[in-house]
Amino acid sequence: MKKLFINILLISGFVFSVGPLFSQKYITDYSVANEGVLRSIPTEFIDKARTELIIAYQHSSHGTHVSRGVFGLQDYKSGDNQLFGVSATPSETKLEFRDFALESYAPPGVDASDLSQDETAFIQTTRNYLDAPENATVNVIMWSWCSIYDHDVSGNYLPGMETLINEYGPGGTKIGTGDGLREIPVSFIFMTGHAIKDFNVGHETTPKEQADLIIDYCNTNHQFCLDYYTIDTYTMDNVYYDDTGDDGDSDSYGGNFYHDWQNAHTLGEHYFENKRTPGGDVTYGAHNTQHITANRKAYAMWWILARLAGWSDEASAVVSLEASDDLHVYPNPGSGRFFVENMQNNIESIRVIDGTGREVFSKISVDKSSQLSIDLSGFPAGIYSLLVRDTQQNVAQSKIILVQ
Repeated sequence: MKKLFINILLISGFVFSVGPLFSQKYITDYSVANEGVLRSIPTEFIDKARTELIIAYQHSSHGTHVSRGVFGLQDYKSGDNQLFGVSATPSETKLEFRDFALESYAPPGVDASDLSQDETAFIQTTRNYLDAPENATVNVIMWSWCSIYDHDVSGNYLPGMETLINEYGPGGTKIGTGDGLREIPVSFIFMTGHAIKDFNVGHETTPKEQADLIIDYCNTNHQFCLDYYTIDTYTMDNVYYDDTGDDGDSDSYGGNFYHDWQNAHTLGEHYFENKRTPGGDVTYGAHNTQHITANRKAYAMWWILARLAGWSDEASAVVSLEASDDLHVYPNPGSGRFFVENMQNNIESIRVIDGTGREVFSKISVDKSSQLSIDLSGFPAGIYSLLVRDTQQNVAQSKIILVQ
């Protein structure tokens, strides 16, 4: 089975520029579905998302990975009950999250429990839901797949979502005042399908190929997508196993990589318990036997919500490392002290964040010198996120690897 190690290292070098090196990201894949990225988002955008967005989410069992993760996150660490507060009912201080919201608005005799039962049912069901007066304040819609295998993504899902965006998105034909119109426009979140053990690749309708269709569409059309597929198939160390199932189980890996990661880490410090409802019983996401899958999908969901609230994605802007000679970090991997070679002398600040989201190093108003140092001596070995801001307020993120 194919095994790929994906990790962006600051070895090739990069240049600060507002040109093609910096790009807005629309896909919440494995690379942003971690606590460190979430904790790096400015709290003003988390606050704005929590108090201004109202989500209507429709799914069946696999879709619980998002909802149960979101419901559990607020009980994770000190302050999270306020920062990531969530409620099933209207609230001025918490995110209103309407779970299993749309199915009852389906036309008579139509199964609209998720995207997989009746492939086009979500279109009219969403219209019925958004046209109902009791849902006039809802401004985010998301539908989840059960199994995406053998469904017509390009013929039904993508055109259907585009139709709804053209009708109910900003400037849509059903947005305005008067009969038959709603005043509040709606953002639509796309989603890829979950992984299927030993059956992710090799056919035009298997999960990997279907995910590629959705991701290509979203990147081209600047639409947000929660990428179930890569979150299911990449380990916490960014290793890809294409035979993985929806629970972190992979024969190529030799077991369950999410079980192993959870067992090697501490509850309440590195991961949290998912909840069936806000403040409810502890449970895994459906079809899961560990908490990590749903944890990661909750991080991904909040990343999208922050983007919808106006965050510019600067903390996860991916810099192209090819053919650039202006800034290097070395040695990488390294055993404690790293050096930043800054040819343009335009760095304003440097931050290093560990895998739990804790800032372990920072330097602000950096002297305009050609060589800067980062001292991680005394910190445990692992992969750390490096955030570098230049004097034009461009931000680059990458990884540094600390070894013993």
